[in-house]
Amino acid sequence: MNKNPLLNYQEFVPYEQISAQIIEEAVIQRVETARAKLEEIVKIDPNNLSFKNTLFEFIELDNMVEKVWNPVQNLLSLMGSEEIREVANKTRPIIVQFYNDYSLDERVYKLVKDFSQSEAAQNLSHEEKRHLENTLTGFKLSGAELEGEAKEEFKKLNLELSELSQKFSDNATDSKFELIVKDEDLEGLSNDVIQTAKELANEYRKKLGSEKIPENAAIFNLDYPSYGPFMKFSTKSKLKKLFYENYLRKGTTQANRGLLGTKEDSLDNEILIEKIFKAKLRKSHLLGFKNYAELSLQTKMAPSPQKVKEFLQRLASKAKLLAQQENQELIEFQKEINYQNSENDFSKVYPWDKEYLSEKLREKKYAFDTNLTKPYFELEQTITGMFNIATTLFNIEFKTNEQIEKWHKDVTVYEVFENQEKIGTFYMDLFPRDIKRGGAWVMPLVQACENIHGEKILPQCTLSCNLTKPSKEQPSLLNHTEVTTLFHEFGHALHHLLSKVKLEPLSGTNVEWDFVELPSQLNENFVWEKESLQSFAKHFQTKEAIPDELLESMLKARTFNEGLACIRQLEFGLFDLAIYMIEKQEDFEQPLEIFKKIVTQIGVNEVWQGTNFPCAFSHIFAGGYSAGYYSYKWAEVLEADAFSRFQNEGVLNPQVGLEYKKAILEKGDSQKPMELFVEFMQREPREEALLQRMGLEVAQK
Repeated sequence: MNKNPLLNYQEFVPYEQISAQIIEEAVIQRVETARAKLEEIVKIDPNNLSFKNTLFEFIELDNMVEKVWNPVQNLLSLMGSEEIREVANKTRPIIVQFYNDYSLDERVYKLVKDFSQSEAAQNLSHEEKRHLENTLTGFKLSGAELEGEAKEEFKKLNLELSELSQKFSDNATDSKFELIVKDEDLEGLSNDVIQTAKELANEYRKKLGSEKIPENAAIFNLDYPSYGPFMKFSTKSKLKKLFYENYLRKGTTQANRGLLGTKEDSLDNEILIEKIFKAKLRKSHLLGFKNYAELSLQTKMAPSPQKVKEFLQRLASKAKLLAQQENQELIEFQKEINYQNSENDFSKVYPWDKEYLSEKLREKKYAFDTNLTKPYFELEQTITGMFNIATTLFNIEFKTNEQIEKWHKDVTVYEVFENQEKIGTFYMDLFPRDIKRGGAWVMPLVQACENIHGEKILPQCTLSCNLTKPSKEQPSLLNHTEVTTLFHEFGHALHHLLSKVKLEPLSGTNVEWDFVELPSQLNENFVWEKESLQSFAKHFQTKEAIPDELLESMLKARTFNEGLACIRQLEFGLFDLAIYMIEKQEDFEQPLEIFKKIVTQIGVNEVWQGTNFPCAFSHIFAGGYSAGYYSYKWAEVLEADAFSRFQNEGVLNPQVGLEYKKAILEKGDSQKPMELFVEFMQREPREEALLQRMGLEVAQK
């Protein structure tokens, strides 16, 4: 028996035993085994083909490799030490090369095509037919019909993109900046934020000495729990300008590795963007598409890039007037309170002051101060409330399991039960650390499915955020944005964990990309509804429920500056499309110039000189959202419409919850997304629910 823990574990990964050496050995051995298995499959008697000995064998082959590589990917995001990164960069080409050879192997594609034309293929179950169709499409989009030099070039492009994307992500993650703030410059910040920043300064002082980090100083960094509150509550416009500029210089020639960084090499992503674009465009041309957006949308709900562009532009036309009104209101408010911005200019609101002025104006208009809600959103209590809502709606329960190995002491492992039967497990990793990727995400580790022997496989995933850490003085108290983020990611986790699909490739979140955000965004609504909020928003010390007047003020403020927020997302979505709808390499422009043009067309403020947002836009250059960022708004239309059933029939109505669970959460990709939506709503989606929620009708008056 192989002693390598990555090759020899049963249900759960032994994370505490994994080292760089173990990863390299496991990847090499597993890929060798997978290649041998592939050779066995392609020698099947062509006169005796079945779903089990063709497509199911390929599913099992994928699982063999994923069982080793998924834990590596998980660690890379959460504990991406130099050693882990180095071994991942060394072994990734081995994985990519295997999938290159596998997906472009003529024998494999012929086997699947031959089966699709066999008599056995005419008698498949609905799920099996769906998977067969998806598989044939997937092979075509993976270059299986290419020949000769085109096929070899396609392989090289896949390998190149894998390396470029990881480098882009690493550069963005490694771009650090610390703002060292004196006591006299902490005005406006809450005590808990100050306490956390001073504790961080103490950690730095131990490593760098008091000459670099003065006594009583506070340190703020680019992690959201640090950066966000400083930008929202600090009164010091010049410091916020410095902070903002460094935040939007991540992944540029001006970025550095921060006070604790040791390497001096460049973190510049600008040249990587052009290389990523050109590689994706070339792949598209090899497959017969005009641009990468056309290729990307082959596996999405949206009918064409042009239709997506029209959808985003239609929303922009409705949102812009409202955004302009909101921006003008901020300008007038700045004058009214005599706010001294860094530029001594009252005629405009500068981007580093927008959050502060918005917060103060929201407080004035709705008698609502977001700091006042934090004591009611203590992390553990919020998690319990989130679980209780899921229990009420979906008839599931959650229990911790301290026996399962994890990668860090901050991680908590939960098991999920339905009718007292365990149905899945997830790891929750909620706090930032230096070697952890920024943002929030859910990573599927094991899919809910049945294996080739008919045995049930229980799902596993990681739910990761970068939320406010507890301090020595008090527990983790979340602002409402953080609560929303937690609920969003939990929506993804539920989609993954509650799947009842038999075939692994159709399970959970393996749905069309512009449908995958529906469950996550729908779950956000429970932090905006009085009935659900009152079930868990209680003071962490007194246990008193959040006061009605505070709750009402918060809910009324939901659509505050919604026009500005909508325009921001549309800028990102249109920028993504603008990059990937380019049809010729020679037509490529500098990404920043493209972004500036879009902001000028639909936005209300210009891009600030010296910043370069595209260089840290990992979603579309290092993640899976290339020509797919629009899906957030696309799915928002779907979820706003779907949630109207909860609003009309009861926010915590178990019957509606179970119908939603059965129609959407359990079905994965076993049916087309529109069919699932219609099953739940008994009609196709309408945009009105989103427009009404966003208050966009105000802009039409």
